[in-house]
Amino acid sequence: MKLHVKALIIVLVVAVILVAGYNALFGKKSTSANSTVASVAAMETEGVPSFVTKDLDGNEVDFKALTGKVVILNFWASWCTPCIEEVPSLIKLVKEFKGDVQLIAISGDSSREDIDVFLKSFPELKTENIKIVYDEDRSLMKRFEVARLPESLVVGKDQKLVKKIVGTIDWYNKDSIDYMKALIAK
Repeated sequence: MKLHVKALIIVLVVAVILVAGYNALFGKKSTSANSTVASVAAMETEGVPSFVTKDLDGNEVDFKALTGKVVILNFWASWCTPCIEEVPSLIKLVKEFKGDVQLIAISGDSSREDIDVFLKSFPELKTENIKIVYDEDRSLMKRFEVARLPESLVVGKDQKLVKKIVGTIDWYNKDSIDYMKALIAK
């Protein structure tokens, strides 16, 4: 009987440690005003929180500077098969709109090397209207409460959230093109 009680106590202690560790890594606490977690409802009414980060070439990516453009924030990783599947259609969509649609591709990869290998398969990702960001500390993923990859936020010209897409989609089809045209026309 005592053996069962000890085992139960050990299991409970391990569970408490795991929960505390999970909350420390993925909890909604913020350390500054710039890192507050953004809820979908708030992003739809108040706008997507501004952020400034660096792209893979070290250039500044200022989200606020993209006001007046439709922006797709796409969270992805090179090991994510659905992410890989949607990349070609996402590239075609951005190219179709010649600057009216901007893509910020935010990678949650474990290393910069993984991203570099991935980009060898998709050199078209290195274009003027596509910014690739390595979210090394996952701060942007935490801030936008990314639950699974791929996940995308479609942001209107007024920088308010228009649509949140969890999972992969075909970005380059008649419906998507018409949808983007309607957003650009607003």
